[in-house]
Amino acid sequence: MTLPGKPGPTLEAIYAALGEDERQVVAQVLVDSPLTAEAIAAVLTANGHPVSASTIRTYRRALRREGVTSV
Repeated sequence: MTLPGKPGPTLEAIYAALGEDERQVVAQVLVDSPLTAEAIAAVLTANGHPVSASTIRTYRRALRREGVTSV
């Protein structure tokens, strides 16, 4: 499984570093979750995958423009 849309290099690197089970969870959270970008960024960063909330917001906006609503 890959992240839908066109994630940037930071999200691609984080996704590549995860195990398969973690990838599924992260993909679902990024695409389907009502969690804020800040909350997702905080959890990923706390687990050794630094990412900014801005990166997540940009990715989510791009997915909405592409019509992606689920994984």
